[in-house]
Amino acid sequence: MIIFLRLISILILICTGYLCYELKDYKLAIFACSGFIIGILFTLSYMLDVSRKLKVYKRELEKSSINSDESDSKVKVLESKIEVLEKALKDALNK
Repeated sequence: MIIFLRLISILILICTGYLCYELKDYKLAIFACSGFIIGILFTLSYMLDVSRKLKVYKRELEKSSINSDESDSKVKVLESKIEVLEKALKDALNK
């Protein structure tokens, strides 16, 4: 899809350039080329912003998964401590 849109935009630029050449209107050619360049810069800035936001979101996901892993390990440690204490309490009550 992206390649198709790029080809269409290049085709439009070529057609506009050819039309301006035939009409001998160089102001229109300069206007069309500057519009094309502005469009490219606008799209590029938008894509860079989206990629930056995506990287930040991925880092947040990694942090949350690490925190959940740490929480799971803490819970397992506490469960094992409780089991040891329960066993010690049963042994103490049986004596």
